[in-house]
Amino acid sequence: MRRVGFGCAALGCLVPLTCLLILAGSIGILAGNWAAIARPSVASAADAAAVADIPPAYLTLYRAAGERFGLDWSVLAAIGEVETNHGRNANGCAPNAAGARGPMQFESATFSHAAALAGIAHPDICDPADAIPAAAALLRSDGAPADWWHALFLYNHVDWYPPLVLAWAQRYGATGIVVWPLDGATLTQGFGPTSLTLEPPLCYEGVCYPHFHAGIDLAAPLGTTVRAIAAGQVIFAGVQPGGAVVVEIDHGADTVSLYGHLQAQLLVTVGASVTAGQPIGAVGMTGNTTGPHLHFGVSISGVPIDPLTVLPAGP
Repeated sequence: MRRVGFGCAALGCLVPLTCLLILAGSIGILAGNWAAIARPSVASAADAAAVADIPPAYLTLYRAAGERFGLDWSVLAAIGEVETNHGRNANGCAPNAAGARGPMQFESATFSHAAALAGIAHPDICDPADAIPAAAALLRSDGAPADWWHALFLYNHVDWYPPLVLAWAQRYGATGIVVWPLDGATLTQGFGPTSLTLEPPLCYEGVCYPHFHAGIDLAAPLGTTVRAIAAGQVIFAGVQPGGAVVVEIDHGADTVSLYGHLQAQLLVTVGASVTAGQPIGAVGMTGNTTGPHLHFGVSISGVPIDPLTVLPAGP
């Protein structure tokens, strides 16, 4: 795997970067094709003991709801695990402090809406046969599977919830789940040839360009949480020449994501396994940049591709 250089900023670069020349052939990756190439090198198979711990009746319902609504059943099972341990919580169907109840922990108004989306005529919030498909319908209406992070955050409005659910989903064998590395970011520079003279040259798909941006730039306030876009293993976490703090994650099949200009205090180290949506650091201004932003790149066999072809629609 060859590390691809970067250095564009939200507002421009301060100094020229080292030139990078790679003769690249056609990559052949299309949106929605991530699962075919980005199978994580760690935790890529289901944890048999974890799956076996799911009550058979619940497992059947998770799988049926997943198939009906076009969702990965393992994420539905992960929600059931995090919320009530698949209906085993000690309080039964009594409401919690927030008024949520049932195996998928709905508030009454939200459940009524979700059950209507699922087409359930006489829903019972305490019945997993109603609650699980209602949850699936709600997640689908909130953007899943295209944007699992957003859909899960809407399901439970706390930052720790999406990565926890996605970690359980990975344990149950989920693959191909991809999220944006930032929330609420502004795309300030795209992938490809550019007129910005401080970008390095690149020969790409048989054509050489004097200036080429081998990633995308996402402007966000300093300290904004940066997340792994998919499951994988950290292969670099530190400072590159030029001073930029960078994390790189191997997602398998020689597919690597890169996160640049981070703050010095990283949340991961080399060798760590990560799940989709797991915080890895924060937006900084390290390296050659005049504004806080994330430089984000994806490469296959060392050749950069447009990250927008693998990320969900919209930041």
